[in-house]
Amino acid sequence: MTHIVFYICLLFLLSSCATVVPPSGGEKDSSPPKVLSVIPENQTINFNGNSVTLFFDEFIQLKNKSEINFFPEIQPRPSIKIKGKSIIIEFLTELKLNTTHIINFNSTIIDLNESNPLQNFQYVFSTGNMIDTCKLNGLVFDLISNQKSKDVIVGLFKNKLIVNYDSLVRTSSPDYFIFSDQIGNYNFSNLKKGNYILYAFKDLNLSKKYEEQEPISMPIMINVDGNQTFDIPLFIEDRFLKKNTLNCFYQQTKKDTSSTGSINLNFKKEIYESTKYIGELILRDSSVFCFNINSNIINIDSLLVGIYSFRMFEDLNKNNLWDSGNIKNLTPPEKVKFFNETIEVKKDWEIDVFIE
Repeated sequence: MTHIVFYICLLFLLSSCATVVPPSGGEKDSSPPKVLSVIPENQTINFNGNSVTLFFDEFIQLKNKSEINFFPEIQPRPSIKIKGKSIIIEFLTELKLNTTHIINFNSTIIDLNESNPLQNFQYVFSTGNMIDTCKLNGLVFDLISNQKSKDVIVGLFKNKLIVNYDSLVRTSSPDYFIFSDQIGNYNFSNLKKGNYILYAFKDLNLSKKYEEQEPISMPIMINVDGNQTFDIPLFIEDRFLKKNTLNCFYQQTKKDTSSTGSINLNFKKEIYESTKYIGELILRDSSVFCFNINSNIINIDSLLVGIYSFRMFEDLNKNNLWDSGNIKNLTPPEKVKFFNETIEVKKDWEIDVFIE
């Protein structure tokens, strides 16, 4: 009996010793790699070397090297290598003289362990005695929903004719391009003064060229000189739209009036006297009521209780529909305007809303 008790105790001790307790870890690393130094330094002028080396505070990797962009384009494409905590870029040809060069890494540099990206880092140098300093920024958004558009290509064609826009975006990559960030902002820097076509599109198949049914903007002809801001609305061309997303005149159905309220929409004189605007109430991303704005006060009864948004568009051709644009004909979409605040409809309440 004593032997049996001894073996049971021995087994218990062995099993206790074999239990593995995982070490307590710290917080997950969410910081992107940091650039410690660059040789030659960023913003170097009179560059005459054949390589650039970037040093980081941790081991890094490159995600999608093809998204590293060189402006102006360098052919053959430079060699890009990782060595420890550094990135080495070697130029395989002579660079253009007296030119500001931009290496845009977008979000390709990530740390080795957690894949945290270093957002939109760029290295700038000049083969002349000055660096171009013009800047261009703004916001990219969807024209219909007013939602900010992330990861959209924002491009610039230099010294091109706007009448060739449809052909340019289908067959050519832009002379300069960047991606909009997570909240739709874009920011060009170190641009040379001159005439450009500014545009944006959602590159769904990553071809860097516009294709059917991808959201795109109309071309914006600009003369870059100093710091400028342009917001860019995106739309799907009218020839590729299967249905009209703003037509809700005939979508109204009889509602349960036991839980409804009403609103009085008040419009400025220049809006209702033009008689060119159509208003639209939206509930949970669905159009529920459309109407011609032809009076300073529009009363809407028996609206379901809820949080609404309001938008209106210019019905220039008086067809009671919103018409999208056509880049081949350079026909812009009809303008859409959003009321910035939401409208809360409460049971048995009547509220006034003033549309500026």
